[in-house]
Amino acid sequence: MSSPFDFYKKQLPLIVVLLTVILSIRSSIIEPFRIPTRSMLPGLMTGDFLFANKMRYGFHVPFTDYFGSPVYLNEPKKPERGDVIIFTPPEAGQESLYIKRVVGLPGDRVHFQGKNILINDQPLGKIEITGAERDQILNSRGFDPDHRYEVSKLHLFQESTKLSDGQTKTYLVMEDDSYSNPNSAQEFRVPDDHYFVLGDNRDDTRDSRTFGVISFQSIRAKALVIWFSWNLDFKRIGKAIE
Repeated sequence: MSSPFDFYKKQLPLIVVLLTVILSIRSSIIEPFRIPTRSMLPGLMTGDFLFANKMRYGFHVPFTDYFGSPVYLNEPKKPERGDVIIFTPPEAGQESLYIKRVVGLPGDRVHFQGKNILINDQPLGKIEITGAERDQILNSRGFDPDHRYEVSKLHLFQESTKLSDGQTKTYLVMEDDSYSNPNSAQEFRVPDDHYFVLGDNRDDTRDSRTFGVISFQSIRAKALVIWFSWNLDFKRIGKAIE
């Protein structure tokens, strides 16, 4: 009579193969990610779960990104302005991941005039969202469960940036009058193979204004889609990340 141990012993090779395949897919193709902070409000909320596309910037040998620079099997494709990326920041270890938006590309000069952003002396487009549309976003489920923000001091904007093919990418950002910008007169120069990143919640985030530019080798994936949210706002599930 065979024991349960004998059954699992026979199935062990299959289990090992399945685990290897699953982990390889997670390492090189698609990876889940949870939003841990408010830094990407209003578009992404604390408790959102994402799928991230790990092939967006090149297909690499599985697991090589866990041991330093990934080994790519094709010519890597570089991020565009406006991409929402997941990366290991310079201020944290390899086990820590941040999510921010790419604002500055290699060779760019990023300058702040108050809370306005200039790239190579050209301001990013910014149109304020007001009225019912603003109220709907700020009152959405899970936006501010701890009542951290004073709603009257929040401003929502549709920000826009030019892509390399001449098209315009738009997305939502938030500013808070409760905070001033400590980098209001500072200019950042982005070196080769590096990127300047910002949180969409511009006054409540740690980003390149704090820890500096990030290298291409530190980028893990491009945020793709929301697949679940602890806020149980089912309208958000399946929403593509702008």
